[in-house]
Amino acid sequence: MTSIMYKFPKAYDLFLMIIHRKKLSERYMFISKIIGKNKRVLDLGCGTCLLFDYLDKSCTYEGWDLNKKFINENKNKLNVVLKNVFDYKDYPENDVIVISDLLHHVVPRHDELIKKAKKNTEKIILIEPTVGINIIGTRNKFLKNINKIIDKVFSDDDGINSFEDRSKWFEEKKDIYKYFMKFNPKLIKEFGLDYIVVLE
Repeated sequence: MTSIMYKFPKAYDLFLMIIHRKKLSERYMFISKIIGKNKRVLDLGCGTCLLFDYLDKSCTYEGWDLNKKFINENKNKLNVVLKNVFDYKDYPENDVIVISDLLHHVVPRHDELIKKAKKNTEKIILIEPTVGINIIGTRNKFLKNINKIIDKVFSDDDGINSFEDRSKWFEEKKDIYKYFMKFNPKLIKEFGLDYIVVLE
């Protein structure tokens, strides 16, 4: 069952603004600085293309997503494509690939996505929540089940990827950090509720 925020692009944006507050725009400003000027940016799992507004005007942008509503919302003003992020052979020439809030959706193929993307770009910027799947932060079985219900109905069931597989993502912040460290990142930074990771 697709959660509310994935059915309505404006609801998705509103949810992110409520959760992140001013850190949301600060996050995209920080990422834009890492990207720099005159770069070709491929935004995999682009969602509602929030990144685009923060990029330097000298950059070119292409966004891929499988959510038709997100793509239709932006197709008249941006270069966005209804496309699977695992179609590696179709990646356009780029300098930077951004993978934001996507890895936990594509479990168990998250490693594959990172490794293949690394072969198709000079730089990858990964953004993932630090909270893992255990938002309530408890090991109590009853409360964990409540957490899964909340997560499914209100936030993270995109209706495309397996929600059951998504629940196999890391539960704890320290495990997410450890996961990213295995890629020898140039940068790993905790930024609000997210980790921002740069691979080169």
